[in-house]
Amino acid sequence: MNSNDDIYDAVIVGTGVAGALVAYKLSEAGCKVLLLDAGSNPKEREDYVKAFAEAPQKERSISRPYVKSGDDADKYAHSADGNDLKLNKEYPFGPYKYYDQPGNNAFKSQYVRLIGGSTWTWRGNSPRFIPDDFKLKTKFPKLAEKYPDVADWSINYKDIEPYFTEAEYELGIAGDDAEWDNLFGAYRSKPFPMKKIAQAYGDLQLIKAFAAAPDDKKFFLGKEIKFFGLPQARNSEVYQGRPACEGNNNCIPLCPIQAKYDATVHLKKAKSNGVEIREKAVVTRLEADENGNIGKVWYKTWDNQEKSVSGKIVVLAAHAIETPKILLMSDGVTPIAKQNEIVGAYLMDHLGGEGAAIMPFPVFPFRGPQSTSCIESFRNHEQRDTKCAFRLTIGNDGWGRGKHPYDTLEDLLKRKLFGEELKDELHHIVTHQLRIAYATEQLPNKKNRVRLADEKDGLGIPKPKIEFTVDEYSLEGMKMAQDVIKHIFRTVGASETEWEFSNLTDAKNYFYSGSAHIMGTCRMGETPETSVVDANCRSHEHQNLFIVDGSVFTTGAPTNPTIVTAALALLAADKMIEDLKG
Repeated sequence: MNSNDDIYDAVIVGTGVAGALVAYKLSEAGCKVLLLDAGSNPKEREDYVKAFAEAPQKERSISRPYVKSGDDADKYAHSADGNDLKLNKEYPFGPYKYYDQPGNNAFKSQYVRLIGGSTWTWRGNSPRFIPDDFKLKTKFPKLAEKYPDVADWSINYKDIEPYFTEAEYELGIAGDDAEWDNLFGAYRSKPFPMKKIAQAYGDLQLIKAFAAAPDDKKFFLGKEIKFFGLPQARNSEVYQGRPACEGNNNCIPLCPIQAKYDATVHLKKAKSNGVEIREKAVVTRLEADENGNIGKVWYKTWDNQEKSVSGKIVVLAAHAIETPKILLMSDGVTPIAKQNEIVGAYLMDHLGGEGAAIMPFPVFPFRGPQSTSCIESFRNHEQRDTKCAFRLTIGNDGWGRGKHPYDTLEDLLKRKLFGEELKDELHHIVTHQLRIAYATEQLPNKKNRVRLADEKDGLGIPKPKIEFTVDEYSLEGMKMAQDVIKHIFRTVGASETEWEFSNLTDAKNYFYSGSAHIMGTCRMGETPETSVVDANCRSHEHQNLFIVDGSVFTTGAPTNPTIVTAALALLAADKMIEDLKG
């Protein structure tokens, strides 16, 4: 066993958006910072673009072209892929690469363990939480009565608003201030740093057709259906040295020109300030000293050497599955929270699905980002006591992953269409395909959690065991979301014979997707008996330990978590600087 007891002002575990922002902000304040990451350094972006272009269509999952089956990363820093999203009993041919899922329902979200984290593969969507999202228990007491695991955050919208603004300017968010200012009370102290990304042609045609409908059709259950331009961490103009979006349609898994933000932007800035980054360093445990502070961070390298480092402050930013794993592997760390089974609990995602239709007008998809418009009307609907809130996004990628144009061609060939007939029918279908996706709010449930699996990875580190169940609240919201989509399709004249929807019957038989919005597992709250961190993302039980990733979410709301995570990281970084400079 080798020990390397370097002492830093801060040791940060994880190089995704949260870790990168904290490292950058601390380094700007003159702090000595070390970043540790289980993954490897990315290759040149051009190499990934080439790998993506050459990959077979069916193999283009979110971890491709970054991590391929059989790579060393597959053994030592696994990125969950499609094989991990299925229940063991349904797929008896295992073993599964990473997730152990013994439960009734599959947890279907993935992430990438790589320098820069999952921002390599995200879509860039960045709407804020609204005020009620932070106070679900207070605002919806009937909901909290039925679901006792629902709790309020220890912060409110006013507390975090300045950090939302800071995050938007750091990442570079393009949006329309007139549309978003004061949405459900979510006021904005500054405008977006850039004008919104141009909405896709198909979106505009859909909006035009909907606007031409009778006024009573523009409402659903008393809510007016409005189409907004989607705020995105994607440049609509040259911003901080990165180019404007050129309209590539493969933003997942990567933006080839880095018009879309990813965490390597701030890693480069941090590195230029002297921040050290150690790759292939898989953290195995934290060690508390006699004063209750985290004295050492232990990690294994990919060649199986064990090392340790020390920091005046230790920051976990390893994601909502890896962070609780580290705490669960650490003896003597967060003992009260562990005793009350808070660490690893309240795992959440945004369960989703979509409706697809052939429009009665051409929409010409696949030009521009995959989503440029959204519907926010149902984020705080009157039935939120019994049905989850949800958001809708308009797809600019045909029928998306549900049906690729190659699949349409295959269907037409099976119908024995050839020549001009085949060409005309293929052209008609592909140019008229449009989908509307929904992402739903999932409530915290203590039974939905991450534990340590018996099975170990290539370094002898336990894999994550995930226990997950979909509840009635989510299912009822999904049904409502589908009803809204059907209403929109009917209103614009799409024939019901050309609709395709996710099949919704019950949790076991329903095809729901994950959103890769992994939240909870080290929730924010008031006491160590009920939570892991306080309002500043500081551990209740260890004054020098901060957790700044999506694991600290108390509730999930129905919106993308990245801008919230970034804001929390910047807030926590200010507290760290106060500690270090005080």
